[in-house]
Amino acid sequence: MRTITILLGVGLICVVNGCLPDTSGNDPPSDRLIYPVGLTMSADDQYLFAANSNFDLEYNAGTLVAIDVGERLTQAIAEAQQDTSDADFVHVPIESLIRSDQTIRFGAFASDLEITPLGDRLLIPVRGERAILLIDVAQNEAGLQLNCGQGPDRRCDSAHKVESNDQYSLPIEPYEVGALNYVEPLSGQNGEEQITTLGFATHLDGGEVSLFVVRDGSMGGRAAAELIRVVEGVVPGASGIAVNPQSNDIYVSGRHAASPYVAVMRVLTDSENGSFSRNPYFGSVKKINIKDDLTAATDIRGIAVTSTGDRAYAVVRKPEALIKFDLESNKFLDMVSVGATPTTVTLIEDNRGTPQDPSDDQVYAFVLCFTTDQVFIIDTQLMEVIAVREAGSGPQAMAFDRARQRVYIANFRESTISILSTQWPFDYFKAPDGRMIKIGEPRLPKGHD
Repeated sequence: MRTITILLGVGLICVVNGCLPDTSGNDPPSDRLIYPVGLTMSADDQYLFAANSNFDLEYNAGTLVAIDVGERLTQAIAEAQQDTSDADFVHVPIESLIRSDQTIRFGAFASDLEITPLGDRLLIPVRGERAILLIDVAQNEAGLQLNCGQGPDRRCDSAHKVESNDQYSLPIEPYEVGALNYVEPLSGQNGEEQITTLGFATHLDGGEVSLFVVRDGSMGGRAAAELIRVVEGVVPGASGIAVNPQSNDIYVSGRHAASPYVAVMRVLTDSENGSFSRNPYFGSVKKINIKDDLTAATDIRGIAVTSTGDRAYAVVRKPEALIKFDLESNKFLDMVSVGATPTTVTLIEDNRGTPQDPSDDQVYAFVLCFTTDQVFIIDTQLMEVIAVREAGSGPQAMAFDRARQRVYIANFRESTISILSTQWPFDYFKAPDGRMIKIGEPRLPKGHD
């Protein structure tokens, strides 16, 4: 862990001073995991996308890879079972699953990965470039196609980056991203509406939140996005961000607030001054104060909102817990203790009860704890831990595969992906021979024995 800490310090110094890692070194492999920090599923649940941070700067770029978790994974598991060198795990070779012809390169120190609501763009904040990348996602007769205007070196062009412009300066350390579809009526068009995709990013160092618009049309080389607002002083150490799918409010958590709170942001159209895309109102509208309930909670990390928009959950490191609050009254409701250094939370909603009766739906919170290599699974109605499962070394990010009822977990320190079921007893996804499965062969960080 000492090697990792030193390298992170070097990376942050580089980012703060606006420098970029040396790009004269070795090209990264197009079919590997390299310290993954973000996962998300394609809209059709065929591909798992992973953002690789190139954390130890072994290569001259980080990468985005597309992993086929459909038939290719099933075939790879059957083939990998022939290796019996590990009594507990089947290690599925990652190169057999990655569409290496679609791998995208970018600067070091990516920190998140999200997909837009329409499933047509991937968003990646990259601290080493001080930019947010937008990668077009399309399916055609040739299968999956990823495009960000890249040339032979597979790097994104300027039209697919959110960067500073003549009006606004993108703050340093873009950290987490979110997106929503903003709907506004078209005047004089018989009730027709225009849908615009908006993106948001937190900025870890200065506590800002930036707003950018994602343009219509993909694959055509037009300007894909534009930075249109930056709000300062949202919350010190702004890190986690979540979008309410019902109200479109944006919730931002932070690591360094002396009196802990979650900031609520909102985007509105200034109808008197033209359409939203030319003159949006974007800013902080309220705070959800939790200082009376968690006086030590100065380090709030990941945050997630239910699909019904009435509840939110956030992981806290002081104390180490998952907290629950009501989004109608903006009040703290409950908390439950979890393991050391919780990092992120993903909500798994089980609506298999009576379709007409939402009261029998279940919402489970999956919380990753980085240093203890654990996944805590919490019944959010009772706010009780109902299972604790082992992940790989340094679990960092999750993605939910709805088609197969699985959760994929990116293990940062060993560059692998673990797979858990989203149904009781939340066990490891296993091969036919009973062994647990990891995608990729575990590797230690450079410099470790």
